Amino acid sequence: MRNIPTDILRAFVTIIDLRGYTRAGDRLGRSQPAISLQMKRLQELLGVTLFDKDGNDTQLTEAGEIVAGYARRILALNDEMMLRISSRNSSGKMRLGIPNDYADHLLPTLMSDLKIDSTTLSFDVVCDVSHELLKCLRSGLLDVAVAMTSEGPAEGAVITWREPISWYGARNNQKNSSAEPLRIVCYPEGCLYRRNMLGALQRDGRSFEIVYSSPSISGIEAAVSTDFGVTALANRLAPKKLKRLEESKNLPKLSDVIVGIYLNNKIDLAQAEAIADLIDAQSEHAVRGAARSLQGEFSANINELIEEITQLRILVESTLDFPEEEIEFLENAQARDRLAAVKAKLLSLREGAKQGKI
Repeated sequence: MRNIPTDILRAFVTIIDLRGYTRAGDRLGRSQPAISLQMKRLQELLGVTLFDKDGNDTQLTEAGEIVAGYARRILALNDEMMLRISSRNSSGKMRLGIPNDYADHLLPTLMSDLKIDSTTLSFDVVCDVSHELLKCLRSGLLDVAVAMTSEGPAEGAVITWREPISWYGARNNQKNSSAEPLRIVCYPEGCLYRRNMLGALQRDGRSFEIVYSSPSISGIEAAVSTDFGVTALANRLAPKKLKRLEESKNLPKLSDVIVGIYLNNKIDLAQAEAIADLIDAQSEHAVRGAARSLQGEFSANINELIEEITQLRILVESTLDFPEEEIEFLENAQARDRLAAVKAKLLSLREGAKQGKI
């Protein structure tokens, strides 16, 4: 028994749908000659001519019409299987790389909400400076990384935003005299906050000394809150115990950083958007909605809708193309009912997203 590769069947169906070899090649990312070779191979495997040589290049023979019907059904089953497997894989382990201050901001609320939902999703979390996180992602050690860059996003960012940076000191911080070196509390070498501070001070010719370095935000907070020195942090991530300091000739303006979310192929865009929403969440309602999207619940529901629409399409085409065959026909009333169910689920998803339920 000969087997027909699904990529050849997909090329065949795409030629029919787009009415051309070149357009099919563009859709599938292959050259026109490569598509032609696939069709030659398919005809050899089947032992029939699929396209009418007397008509245009995409006019099907009787045998071609039969093959097209079966090809669509085979591809629908293949795609259904892949969608279901990908939905199952949305639960499991996510390897997340995130800077320390984002971890302190994001993880407590996320873990609390996921525990309430009894999720099967688990995490391997790596906290490090951004360039190390990007290196881990590109080496295949992470599924998703939240990373900062200075002048623009690194290659591969799927979501980006600007994060304003300011000086922070103790609540009782005294005016920083320009007569003495500015006492700096910072993350280790490689941190963008550190580079931002030191670069701004050097440009202004301001003397400084690094008096304390720590890889954790709690260590930074402990030093700064006792007025041991000053630091730079993203405004939305700064601990509440610290005071934002006004820029002056002694504290030069700091540049914004660019924050990006970077993915490998195991995480979908909806889950990346959920991470961005979690970082930006201002309410419990927003956190809950983002946490559920992160679990892949939204993607799984969308995949189910795609599966249902695909099945409807196959049944409609089969009904039209093979009226004499003993296959499952789709009556008008059935089609209306199933389309109404799809519409109802879409509306339910939209409402659930608004309410943070999905």
